[in-house]
Amino acid sequence: MRGAFSIALVLIVSFGCVSGVLGSQDSETYAEEYELYQKIEAETDSAKKRELIFEFLETFEASVLDPNVSYQYAQYYNGPRQGGQWQQLANLAQDFLRQRPNDGTAIAAATEAYQNLGDTRKLVDFGSKLYNDSPNANTAYFVAKAYQSLNDQANFRKWGQRVVRHDSSNLQILVELSNSYWRANDFDNTVTYANQALQATEKAKKPDSQTDAQWSAQLSQVRGFCYRALGEADYVNKNNTAARGNFEKAVEIDAKNDFAHYRLGLIYWGAGRTNQAILALAKAFVLNGPSSKEARDQLNQLYRSANGGGTAGLPVVIQRARQDLGL
Repeated sequence: MRGAFSIALVLIVSFGCVSGVLGSQDSETYAEEYELYQKIEAETDSAKKRELIFEFLETFEASVLDPNVSYQYAQYYNGPRQGGQWQQLANLAQDFLRQRPNDGTAIAAATEAYQNLGDTRKLVDFGSKLYNDSPNANTAYFVAKAYQSLNDQANFRKWGQRVVRHDSSNLQILVELSNSYWRANDFDNTVTYANQALQATEKAKKPDSQTDAQWSAQLSQVRGFCYRALGEADYVNKNNTAARGNFEKAVEIDAKNDFAHYRLGLIYWGAGRTNQAILALAKAFVLNGPSSKEARDQLNQLYRSANGGGTAGLPVVIQRARQDLGL
C-alpha cells in the first residue's frame, strides 16, 4: 500500500438485507421507482445494468430505494479492488457520487482508492465524508495522519482529538498531539496530552509483532518524551524546580533523550551546579540529536568560563559522557 502512511481501512458498509425493498413507500413516484429498480435487479448484462442504475439516479433525485441501488452498483467495485486498479475504483465511486454525494459505500470506495493512490488531498476529502457518515477511530486516524503528512497541523490536531475521543489509549496520536501543541507553543494542551499518554502507557499491551525488549524500549521513549514535554512546559513558565524534576525523570527513563539533557544543562548552570551542567551539556552534544549544536556551543562557553578560558580537559568530559550513555 502506497502513500504517506499505511493503515488498515475499516469500511463501515453493511449489505445486510439489501435485496429487499427498504424504506417507506409513501413517495408519489414510488411505483415508478420500484419498477425501474426491479429492472436493475433482474438485468444480467453488466453494461446495461449500469445504464439502468444511472437512469434511476438521474430520474429520481432521492429515493427510499437508494440503498438498494447503491448495493447493486457496489458490485462494480469488486473487480478493481481485487485487481488493485485503484484509479478505476476511484472513477467508479466518483461517478456514483456525482448523483448521490452522500452515499457511504461510494465514499468508502473512493477513500480506499485514494489511500492506495497516495492522493492525500482527495483522501482527506473522502475520509472526512466517510467519518461524518460513520464516526470511528480508524477513519479519524487515517484522516489525521493524512493532514499530518500535508503538514496541516491545525487539522491534524482537530482529527487527532477525534481519534482519542474514540480511543483514549492511542499512544501514537497522544504523543503526536502533545508534540504538535508544543510546536505551536500551546503548553496547556502539550501537558494535557502528555499526561494522557503517560496514563495510557500503564494499560498499553505489547503488539504481537514486537519482542519484550522492543516494547520496553518503545514505552521508555514514549514516557521519556512525555516527561520532557512536561518539563518544557514548566521551563517556559519559569518553574525550574518542577522542570528539573521532569527532565531528570525523562533522562532516567530514556538516557538518550538529548533535549532533556540539554535543558538540564541550562537549569544546572543557572543554579550554579557547574559540573552537573557541563556533563549534561556534554551528553546532549554526543547524542548528536537536534539539540547537539546548541549543546556544543553552550558547553564550550560554560567550560571556558569555569576553567579560565581553556578547553584542555573538555575531551575527558566528552568521553565520560559517552561512557555514561553507553556510546
